[in-house]
Amino acid sequence: MHIIEARRKLDAIIAKARTDLYKPIQIAEVLYHARGGTVTIDPFNRETYRNPSKHWRDAITLRLIGKKSTSSARYQDDVWNETALPPAALAVLLTANTTSNGAVERYIYRAYAERHQAVANILTMVTHSTPATFDLAQLLAAFTQNAQLRRSMDKVYESITYCLFETFITTLEATITVQIADHHAPLLDAFADLAEQLLGILPGHTDIIEQAHIYRVGVTNAADHGLDMWANFGPAIQVKHLSLNPQQAAVIVDHIESDQIVLVCRDADADVIATIVQQISWGRRVRGIVRESELIGWYDQFLRGAFAERLAQPLLTCLAASLQAEFPQASQLVAFFEERGYLRAAPDPFWDAPAP
Repeated sequence: MHIIEARRKLDAIIAKARTDLYKPIQIAEVLYHARGGTVTIDPFNRETYRNPSKHWRDAITLRLIGKKSTSSARYQDDVWNETALPPAALAVLLTANTTSNGAVERYIYRAYAERHQAVANILTMVTHSTPATFDLAQLLAAFTQNAQLRRSMDKVYESITYCLFETFITTLEATITVQIADHHAPLLDAFADLAEQLLGILPGHTDIIEQAHIYRVGVTNAADHGLDMWANFGPAIQVKHLSLNPQQAAVIVDHIESDQIVLVCRDADADVIATIVQQISWGRRVRGIVRESELIGWYDQFLRGAFAERLAQPLLTCLAASLQAEFPQASQLVAFFEERGYLRAAPDPFWDAPAP
């Protein structure tokens, strides 16, 4: 394989990657460890780098952004498939990286730094926004119009949804009550330890009152059809910014074990879902479909409407914190570049030039 074709395959992987660039970093670490001679890597024997590369990658991402990939092992291994970076391409990159003293590694990490700088600029905009100046449509456009950031749109979508819902619930000071009928007191007493652990009910008490909240399940995953958020008062919430068809929508609902589902999606996808909800029996489980235009409208009301004094600042504070958590800045990136020698390296005529 020619070096130009190998670079194009690498560029395609970088372009498809979300902000954290897990797969490109996995490739970079294989190149780095092979160049350093710490391990023997045979590009045509995937077992010499398939699993070790995950550990090398995780060590770097934990250092730079404090997290590691939570995707399935199969998804992580896809980087070495014929449609991504096959052995022949890896072999070319290994040779090029060694002979150039790490230029291919540096190329990957430079793309990583540029991606995070773009996010940093957007986060700065959010952090310095006021209720009068913040525009949700502008925030969404900042990600959708940037080809490098578009793959991370699901993270942003989930954050804006979570903050809107949680701010509303907590400002209302909504509560939920778990109550046991008095005639069940003997059964409750017999299993007091189970009742305390499962329901939070102590002996002598037949009810408990808690604050209502929305909870996020964990790190977002574009390949995950499961639950994104759940409420301790009932609904399960699935957030989707990717295009949906009826089959995909059915899979999403089927994978959520709840009788009260709220779907958050783009306006065009809402029409698809609304249609199949009326046609298929599981549609009765969908409590509501929240459209993007509704999110934008609610944000405007929270920030500049009649109750802005109570809602605006908590909403913006939540959103800034949530986005910071989703896109932690690589504060150690400069130190990492210095440690690896990337800052001192002489320019490479091929890897530091525009793509051929």
